[in-house]
Amino acid sequence: MTQFFIRFHTCIEVIELADSNILSIPSLPPPYYLESGSTLYAAGDQHPNRRNLGVYDLILVRSGCLYLGEEEEQWELHAGDLVILLPDAYHYAVQACREETYFYWLHFQAAADSPTHSGSISHSIFLPKLAHVPYPDQAYQLFESLHLLATEPRSIALWREQSLFIELMQLLDQSRAGQEQSRARKVAEQIESFIKMHYREPISNGRLSESLHFHYNYLTRCMKESHGVTPSEYLLQYRLDQAKRLLLTTRWPVSRIAEHVGFQYPPYFTRRFSARFGISPLQYRKQYTE
Repeated sequence: MTQFFIRFHTCIEVIELADSNILSIPSLPPPYYLESGSTLYAAGDQHPNRRNLGVYDLILVRSGCLYLGEEEEQWELHAGDLVILLPDAYHYAVQACREETYFYWLHFQAAADSPTHSGSISHSIFLPKLAHVPYPDQAYQLFESLHLLATEPRSIALWREQSLFIELMQLLDQSRAGQEQSRARKVAEQIESFIKMHYREPISNGRLSESLHFHYNYLTRCMKESHGVTPSEYLLQYRLDQAKRLLLTTRWPVSRIAEHVGFQYPPYFTRRFSARFGISPLQYRKQYTE
């Protein structure tokens, strides 16, 4: 089965690769669970046609065969096959079921960027739009556990539902697939850890290369593949994110915050902060503290 991927990131775009399409959508706030259930179709039944549902519709077939389409794409989904239908697309039944078919469904959303999170560093989540689940029994059990929560008090079920949904996302996450991609991600995570430990200090390309024992060009390639930014861009983003936190949680003057997060010159810090978030540090503090 050809695989396609949905990518959760900080902007909306479609990236075409050799053998997959990646849909990039906001991941902050992260995708969240809405509802789920299961459906049993007899031979002759078919999935309803719907347009602009407004939520992601994840469908996992457990037995039988489901014939679905989305816009120009059409699929035959057998046991263990999964598809994620998009919120703003047209979904339809290609034909009626030829045999008894049982499938799970789950609705979830991925909220758009909010002013508080806009421009912040985000980890990417890659979900298969169409795939055969590698461990279907584990996925089936997660759905069954979600079903059992329907009888629990809402105050209890709410958090457990989100927890199970996260487990499902982790099961489906394709971001570590492939040996080279996994190696690149591991190197990128080393860079990320180093920056988080030393961001208050001067970090040059040479220091990063010497500390991690890789040529800087290779470090840059790993970060671009994994995080979409260079090490220098990540360092800047991380420093600015730390500055945002300090603006809200301390009464330190801007000059002290700039120095604390690694900027030698406060005017340069103010210029970079304003360019990234569209507002000056003082305006940001005033917006959220008064």
